[in-house]
Amino acid sequence: MPAIDDVHTRVEMFLRARSEDRGSFRLTACEPITGGYSRLMSRVWVEDSGGRRGYVMRADPPPGQSIIDTDRRAEWALLCALWDAGTVPLPAPLFFDPTGDEVGSPAIFTELVPGPSVHSAALTRDRSEHLAMSAQLADVAAAIHTFELGALPPGVAVPPSWDAYIDARIRQWVDAERTYPGGDPFMRMIAAWLPKNKPAPLPLSLVHGDFQPTNAVVDVDGTYRMVDWELAHVGDPREDLGWMVLCGANQPPWLIAEDPETFYERYRKATGFGADEVNPATIAYFTVLGATDVFLGEIVSLAALIRGETSNISVAYTSCAVAAMHNVFMEAIATHTAGTGEDA
Repeated sequence: MPAIDDVHTRVEMFLRARSEDRGSFRLTACEPITGGYSRLMSRVWVEDSGGRRGYVMRADPPPGQSIIDTDRRAEWALLCALWDAGTVPLPAPLFFDPTGDEVGSPAIFTELVPGPSVHSAALTRDRSEHLAMSAQLADVAAAIHTFELGALPPGVAVPPSWDAYIDARIRQWVDAERTYPGGDPFMRMIAAWLPKNKPAPLPLSLVHGDFQPTNAVVDVDGTYRMVDWELAHVGDPREDLGWMVLCGANQPPWLIAEDPETFYERYRKATGFGADEVNPATIAYFTVLGATDVFLGEIVSLAALIRGETSNISVAYTSCAVAAMHNVFMEAIATHTAGTGEDA
């Protein structure tokens, strides 16, 4: 990315070119959004004769500075497909600089949803409201997981079968451990546990990939709109619920903590899945497997840092999350064992 002042100038020129009144157009603010680590996020405010409005810009960081490498073209195509279908709540995708020639790096511009994240909203509300908030999250998850796969962009890979997909995800653990400097016995343990404890399959579905309250934004009408789709893929829908459990354990308040069964029942009713398919034990399995992209992405980045292939300070800063995930994985394995009666 260019220097900050240059970025502001580039963003202003980019958006002015897409304004209906270029003469009156001006950029009034371009503020970084904190909290995320993989993309450079900014709130952008503009004014023209049509009034004041806001955008969110998601841009790629400089080469070698990303914690997780993802594809802006693929994300843009997915956002447009979801928006056109109208069944999954998300901010409107508006503009795209696919090459970075205009903005400085590949960047997506979406509408700015004015409300807080569901996580931020939960921090300000009484615990008695958390169950209702979790019910809305269940509905959003169901909307994602029942999305028609035929409406996805052509570039979205659809695995040949559930078993082939799960086995490929497990192999990612094996491959990542083998390339990690010095190896990692914890990763070897996880890679051995996963194939022995596979749950009953579900139909493959769209998976958000980072489904959690911080990535759901509350609109003015109370609707929850999902953001940050860069890890979306076709897989097992329980991956999203498992990842949500992991995030809730590490970043309270955990909205379903007091009554998880009500959440799961709401989700099962909306999706048609059975209680033998979606329950604390099966979700615990996907708390481990569903962390594959983020956890192994961090492991790969740490390995690159150790080898001197990156100088991204965020990689070192977020390394503390690895130990926290270890703890959640062990708790998930214990939950799975208690729910299935199978030895870990």
